[in-house]
Formats: sequence, structure tokens, C-alpha cells
Amino acid sequence: MSMRTRALLLGYPLIELITAYAVALWIGWGWTILLLIVGFPVGFAIMRNAGQAAMADLQKAAVTGEEQPDQGRHAVTLLGGLLVAIPGFWTDLIGLLLIIPPVQRLVRSRAQRWLDARMTTLRMPGVYNPRGFGGDVVQGTVIHVEDLRDSNPPPPRELP
Repeated sequence: MSMRTRALLLGYPLIELITAYAVALWIGWGWTILLLIVGFPVGFAIMRNAGQAAMADLQKAAVTGEEQPDQGRHAVTLLGGLLVAIPGFWTDLIGLLLIIPPVQRLVRSRAQRWLDARMTTLRMPGVYNPRGFGGDVVQGTVIHVEDLRDSNPPPPRELP
């Protein structure tokens, strides 16, 4: 485990506890606990709405035959709802920021660049490539394993 991961795993709960203590001194323990508890239903409501919006977009795309809409915004909203549902003031703050559209666009563009830098594209002949058809189709003969087990195997079948 890297040093950065250890610092995050140990530092995050400590920062949340210190923040909760400071908020409790400021507004009282009852209100602090109430704020932490309210995060659960709010976070789950945000996640439910993100899931319903994603399904509505997919159904609309299926009915109209249009290209699949960008699901990244729903994923970022879902992540924001998850962070709000996790108890803690800093996770709530980050989660609420993630449901703001300009922040969503920024996170999606950064995540897309990060994924593009780490993903490799495998181009195979005859396989559909959404970025354009690239490759040759190679004609061949299909040989089935069941045919090899027979004593008198039938002749190989040609692909259309």
C-alpha cells in the first residue's frame, strides 16, 4: 500500500471527526447528529433520481433510435449521492458539489481524459469499431469440435 493511500485511509476519518467535533461545539451535539443522519435519505434520494433519469434517457434513446445519451452525468450524480449518504461533513460537501452541473462537466472531462490515457484499444479485423471501421475481413473455414469427434467428419462449412 502506498504512503499516499495510507495517509488517505488514516487522515480522512480523523479530519471528519475533528470537523464533527468543531461543528458540535458550534451548534451543539444534537444538531450535529441530526445533520449527519439527514445525509442518509438525502443521498439515497439523489441516487434514486440519478438512476431514474438514466433509465428515462436510455428508454428515450431506444424509442427514438438516437445514439445513446451521455451517461457520465448520471454517474457523477450517483457518486455525489453516494458521498452525501456517507456520514461526514466533508463527504457531504464534495457530494453536493458533484451534483452542480458545471462541476459535473469538469469532473466528466477530467475523468474522460484520465480514462483515455489508460485505456488501450484493440483493433481486430472484421470487428465493429465505433470510431470507424478499420480492418480487413478475412474469409475462413469454421471447424466445430463436435465434427472432429465423429469418425466421418463432414466437410468444413464455408462462411457466407
